[in-house]
Amino acid sequence: MTEMTAPEIAVVGPGGVGTFFAAHLAAAGHAVVACARRPFTQYVVDSDRASVTAPARVATDPEQLEGPVPWVLVGVKAHQTDGAGPWFDRLCGPGTTIVVMQNGVEGAERLAPHAHGAEILPTVVYCGTELAAPGHTVHARAGHLFTPDVAAAHRLAELFAGTRAEIRPTAGYVDEAWRKLGLNVVVNGLTALTDRPIAVVADEPLRTVARGILAECWAVGRAEGSTLTDDGIEPLLTGLGGAPGITSMLQDRRAGRSTEHDALYGAVVRGGIRHGIPTPLNQAVGALLAGGDPG
Repeated sequence: MTEMTAPEIAVVGPGGVGTFFAAHLAAAGHAVVACARRPFTQYVVDSDRASVTAPARVATDPEQLEGPVPWVLVGVKAHQTDGAGPWFDRLCGPGTTIVVMQNGVEGAERLAPHAHGAEILPTVVYCGTELAAPGHTVHARAGHLFTPDVAAAHRLAELFAGTRAEIRPTAGYVDEAWRKLGLNVVVNGLTALTDRPIAVVADEPLRTVARGILAECWAVGRAEGSTLTDDGIEPLLTGLGGAPGITSMLQDRRAGRSTEHDALYGAVVRGGIRHGIPTPLNQAVGALLAGGDPG
């Protein structure tokens, strides 16, 4: 198989989120390659505020690429990480920075076995998208990554300079990570198990369940170094009760795909075990999702 010239940036997993960030980088003139199962020739982001189109360069086999490369953006879902191992073997080395665009708080640990000496930059993803077709994503809201305030994050921000995709290094990264995990454990499982949109969390008694799930998550988060308090629970639930749309986990459940339940609920349970904090609601929701998972 003929090898391609090594790109500057590889996006492993150009789903809705991966396509959004890849498209903005490609439109800004960066040498981007999408590592995908199916080929496509163009990036299309349909959006009210961040629309962009750009030519796409796609590899469907790791052997098509030279490596390592300077940047690897990881867009596969958490439970798909090991399956993408051949891509990381080809693309990652001591001069690489891996940007983990996955849900959960264990991204660095998850990617470590595949890093081959690369630096790993965890992120908190806020980017509401849905993949319409390979290379074509429909963007509804947000479009930024929170990162730790480290040198690699500022280099990443420079890559995205002038685009509608934003990198936000912050000294409060631990709080951002556990705030997002709390949001995810509230909405993903409840929507997937009830087959209803995000606003289902406004309905009693599900709001009571959501309140308990979030309290468990943030208790573990405080043990891990966050400063989040339970004073933030009711405002978050009220906001979610009026939120439009459905979750990615419900999309996966309706499509018969495996879900990332372990990266969310499993992370809370494992943290609870480490710190001696009971997490029965997260354990129960995670078990129910696992029981119905096709994988």
